[in-house]
Amino acid sequence: MRIIGALLLAVACTLFGLGQARRLYFHKSCLEGFLDALRYMDAELKNSSEPVPDIFGELKSRGDWKLCEFFRKLCLRMENFGEESLADIWSGCVMEEESVRLTPSERRELCRVGAYLGKFSEDDQSEAIQACVSHLNDALRELSEGAREKAKLYTGLGITAGLMLATVLI
Repeated sequence: MRIIGALLLAVACTLFGLGQARRLYFHKSCLEGFLDALRYMDAELKNSSEPVPDIFGELKSRGDWKLCEFFRKLCLRMENFGEESLADIWSGCVMEEESVRLTPSERRELCRVGAYLGKFSEDDQSEAIQACVSHLNDALRELSEGAREKAKLYTGLGITAGLMLATVLI
């Protein structure tokens, strides 16, 4: 019975380490997704002069993309447009959406874009988007540099802790 308990403990610790590593990669993919979305919004604002709500609708329908749920909820909240400003709707979704993994500073940076959406000229909106893209690119670069090493660390720590605890239990 002790051996089974020790094996279960080792497996649980290993899975915890793997889960932490997976969270790092999910954070990275969410950040990449927002960068792609911002670039798409910028291109649409510059080239086609589509209204921002229509751009959100297009982003929502982009297949199996990481941020489909975010843009789906954003489009649902756009039904309150008029009662709430576009900036409030955008910022609310950015801050409240739990399906995306971002740091508070990354969320604040995305909220700054919302203050420009729909209020100013296409050039001003584009400048705000480009500034946000620049900041998020820096965050992605830092995250990418450390993600691989941290993922290995979390996995190794999970395995090691599981084996040590299993040894103590036996």
